[in-house]
Amino acid sequence: MPGHIAGSSSSSSEQQQPMELVDRKGPATEVGAMGLENGDLDHHEFAGTEATAEDKVDMHRLGKKQQLIRHFRLLSTVSFVAMATAAWEIGLFLTTQGLTDGGTGGLIWSVVWNFVGFCPIYLSMAEMASMAPTAGGQYHWVSEFAHPNHQKWLSYLTGWTSTMAWQAGNAIGVFLTGTLIQVIILENNPDYLFPTWQGSLLVMAIIVLVGVINIFGAKIIPKLQNAIFALHIMAYICFIVPIWVNAPKASASAVFGGFSNSGGWSSMGLAVLAGQLSGIYTQVGVDTAAHIAEEVKNASKAVPRAMMSVYVINFVLIFFAIITTCFAMPDLTAALSDPSLYATVYVLKQSMSTAWLTVVLVMIIFLLICSNVAYLTAVTRDLFAFSRDNGLPFSGWVSKIHPKYHVPVNAVLLTSLISFILSLIYIGSSVAFYAITSLLTVALLQCYLFSIGSILWRRIYRPESLPPSHFSLGRWGVPINIAGVIYAAWAFFWSFWPIATPVTAAGFNWASVIFIGVLMIALIHYLVKARHVYTGPVVLIRQH
Repeated sequence: MPGHIAGSSSSSSEQQQPMELVDRKGPATEVGAMGLENGDLDHHEFAGTEATAEDKVDMHRLGKKQQLIRHFRLLSTVSFVAMATAAWEIGLFLTTQGLTDGGTGGLIWSVVWNFVGFCPIYLSMAEMASMAPTAGGQYHWVSEFAHPNHQKWLSYLTGWTSTMAWQAGNAIGVFLTGTLIQVIILENNPDYLFPTWQGSLLVMAIIVLVGVINIFGAKIIPKLQNAIFALHIMAYICFIVPIWVNAPKASASAVFGGFSNSGGWSSMGLAVLAGQLSGIYTQVGVDTAAHIAEEVKNASKAVPRAMMSVYVINFVLIFFAIITTCFAMPDLTAALSDPSLYATVYVLKQSMSTAWLTVVLVMIIFLLICSNVAYLTAVTRDLFAFSRDNGLPFSGWVSKIHPKYHVPVNAVLLTSLISFILSLIYIGSSVAFYAITSLLTVALLQCYLFSIGSILWRRIYRPESLPPSHFSLGRWGVPINIAGVIYAAWAFFWSFWPIATPVTAAGFNWASVIFIGVLMIALIHYLVKARHVYTGPVVLIRQH
């Protein structure tokens, strides 16, 4: 079936030629049968990896060596992604911008319209994940589907922003875990001063714990995911029920129609739009499934199904959790002024004793640690994949797979180091730390925009060259891709807005500055080295 692979064995000039557009139409099962019948697959390469025949065909077409073990099945993949995104555990503590700019009504309705807006985004990515189930995710899809004259620089840029996004997201999880430990101390000791240096030390301890589990416990992570997911749901019930029973309630009209403009914007409409970052954040990250694709059995089927399942599950959980907390905030000003800095903690204090509050927060912290473990797994697979294609400095070292643990240990160590540095920044400036972590949303949206835009181009101009897919959008592909591009661009624009006006240094959304700064570093690396060694994964795809 496949012919020559354009890869590292080719000369540099040969590698930089645009990929020939070829017809890959036909059922995946037929392609797989041809490959197996012709003996093109090296079965020794897949020994002990638990890859199915179709996984072997996918890796063979993509020109990638199977280096990771396929521990995950469909259910454990769903559980893994649900825990990595931790919709209600994290989303409930990142509502400040939405409540400040828009109030309870603005926050609730922005969650709803962003759920609808992100639907074409995830449908598009689920299809691409079925066509090319690889840990590279968006940068690979850009490389394979973009115009041949632009695939190299577009995929390189997407690889850097993807790396930026996942590193920032990893920092969010460990930071939130550390600060909630401080919240427990504060609620049990009102004289506690909440020093940032102690928060940094707690974050560092969590980074070490999560890194150790990722390296030495890689084999048991998939086996525990279903049990942890069940705890994720049970803890959610333990969180919601006491609030509904005990907390003071606002009226439905005050909750769903309670719009406020505490950020000082020129109109209520502008305030709601500026505050929708909280609603946008609740939707990003479901593409986590794509980055563990090389560890999932029957990935071309399981990964897109897991993405869409978690997309719906996460919305149901966060939507009812946000409605619950908004009903329990009759005094929004008091909630936003709580010493813990989290309106959700204020709500919990209105509905339970300090002892029970401590129990609930301990449960959430445990689930956040489990989330951090899962998220770090996805982060390091993304880092491993981009380094495998020579997209980053020291790519050869970063992309190494440990022969005993079968995980990219160096990628785990590098990600942990980056998180350490971010925790040190927090000692000097919480504003700088918040700005870095806010990069998750804008950087992921840029990746979504480029990858969906690439397949839209391919679908319009060369539809016959699209690979087969178990999750095909069919004749709805073009309108769904167009809607995905439009909404990704819309959300990207609003994600850079600050929380209030007039804008001060403390209130400025520094994500824009850091985003551009990282891209400048990427450009320098490209000019100095990457343009000579990076061609994009498209050159490895078997074309015949």
